[in-house]
Amino acid sequence: MQIICQECKGKFRIADEKIPENKAIHIACPKCKKKIHIQGKPKEILIDPPMNDMEAFELPFEVLGDEQTALVCLPSNDGQSIIQDLTKIGYKTVQAKNSKDAMKMIRFHPFNIAVIDETFDLQANENDHILSYLKLLPMSSRRNLFVAWVSDTYRTNDHMGAYCQSVNLIVNRNQTPEFKTVVQQAVKENESFYSVYKESISKFQ
Repeated sequence: MQIICQECKGKFRIADEKIPENKAIHIACPKCKKKIHIQGKPKEILIDPPMNDMEAFELPFEVLGDEQTALVCLPSNDGQSIIQDLTKIGYKTVQAKNSKDAMKMIRFHPFNIAVIDETFDLQANENDHILSYLKLLPMSSRRNLFVAWVSDTYRTNDHMGAYCQSVNLIVNRNQTPEFKTVVQQAVKENESFYSVYKESISKFQ
């Protein structure tokens, strides 16, 4: 967002993520130090795609306090090493059978991380795939979910590829033995990136 100081007419930019939705904030102009009033964007409203038989979902484990949870969307006969790595770094994992199952889980539980294989649920229509559902989440929810995409075609840490797929991280399948290290580093960088935004949000709640 571009900001113009009404006092000195100075122009500067501030990241949209740093302005709380539906909130007004005041910041000091970098040039003249006068206070500038900034109104955040209206809060996004998610309209869930129609889903039949949406019964309540219960995790196969109990979540206490600050425990971290991970949604795993991998082929049924694959991904055990990834699940083991997630467990080693402190995540309680649950594996989805298909996209509909994954969507149901996300609606009823705020996961910290989701790991999705590009071969997961290939029979689903594009609009019904879990990745398409995640793209519809309001940013206020999406920012709290770290999404890792396991791919045969993209290279690990391909930032442009991650942007195109609307995910936080890409891990090439050939590098899944290093999955734990790659994910830990990426999650740490993501948390650091959003730390200022989250601190600002907490002040206005």
